[in-house]
Amino acid sequence: MPTKAGRESARRRLLPAAISLLLALSPASAAMPSNLGVDVEIPTSPVPVKADGAFHAVYELHLTNFSNHELHLREIDVSDATGGIVLAKYEGQDLIDTLGRFGAQSDLPDRRVIGAGLSAIVFLDVTAISHERMPSVFSHRLVFESVPGLTPSDTTIDGIRVAVSSQWPVVLAPPLGGGGWVASHALSNTSEHRRSVVFVNGRPWIAQRFAIDWIRIAPDGQPFQGDPAKNANWAAYGAPVLAVADGRIVDLRDGIPENDPTSDTKAVPINLETATGNHIVLDLGGGQFALYAHLKTASLRVRIGDRVTRGQVLALVGNSGNADAPHLHFHVMSAASPLAAEGLPYVFRKFAVEGKLPSLAVLTDGKGWQRPSGPADIRANELPTENEVIDFGGD
Repeated sequence: MPTKAGRESARRRLLPAAISLLLALSPASAAMPSNLGVDVEIPTSPVPVKADGAFHAVYELHLTNFSNHELHLREIDVSDATGGIVLAKYEGQDLIDTLGRFGAQSDLPDRRVIGAGLSAIVFLDVTAISHERMPSVFSHRLVFESVPGLTPSDTTIDGIRVAVSSQWPVVLAPPLGGGGWVASHALSNTSEHRRSVVFVNGRPWIAQRFAIDWIRIAPDGQPFQGDPAKNANWAAYGAPVLAVADGRIVDLRDGIPENDPTSDTKAVPINLETATGNHIVLDLGGGQFALYAHLKTASLRVRIGDRVTRGQVLALVGNSGNADAPHLHFHVMSAASPLAAEGLPYVFRKFAVEGKLPSLAVLTDGKGWQRPSGPADIRANELPTENEVIDFGGD
């Protein structure tokens, strides 16, 4: 029998970390020079995706301070470029919460202060109640605190625009069957996946922008039974992984041994080659690719070049690579590389929301999750949000 310490370690490790390896920023190209010496770059245009009844435009601003003095960011506004209506305003704590300061010291007293030669990423999630009400172009206004020698107008950067795609996200079948699947680190402006910037080949990527770590809860509300050191005792382990669409297998890896869920040491050193563990990349067509990561060793049932059909079993859920417990990491991306790509939005054709965890701590305190009474909430053509408990049916 496992010790009490072993069980507590396993529960703590249930929070699967996003695949974060090296967080940094590449030098930004000039997009909107200003008297402040600030470069603003918008690396990806947002494609609105429906989640929890609203449409989300998820994207980033990259800010680089090329001046020789500190700049204090005070406010960011996002507006409809055609009508001028303010859609989102970030100031105070809201602004602090939306900023990432990769490469800077971890104990910054105020993330809004961008030192000379330093950078920041602004993580944005602009919402609208319908796709039709999402503007075609966003305009951004950045306001900084006063700087000696500059007028107030010089400390405001206005009119930075980005086109909003009119396309719809790809519609997919479920990657798993049955219920009890927790959408861990799913759509949220503060989730680990959302903030996971990986530096590959001279530039930063957010391949996991819309990624989900699918953890499973058993009918008793617990993620595992018995000894948590045994992967087979976890509810997710060995579940069939399904093709979300007809497509072709363009990349895969097998043979990486699986981790002990109670150990801080991974089975193999984690780097860009091993982070996704045993994995499969499925070409969905149209420049979109689906990644299935952390698969069970020797469970892959396909080869590179195989044509697969929607719903076909591709492999089994495992615990390989940069994973702390058995789960399926799934995301859609702009290239066949698991991490050197931009994360793209997608939706599932149909699923039911059984409930939502207030946090993953519900699964780590030993008490488990109790499904609320009443019927499940049926969703169509949506993306689950963080910590929703999903039933895909058909298990």
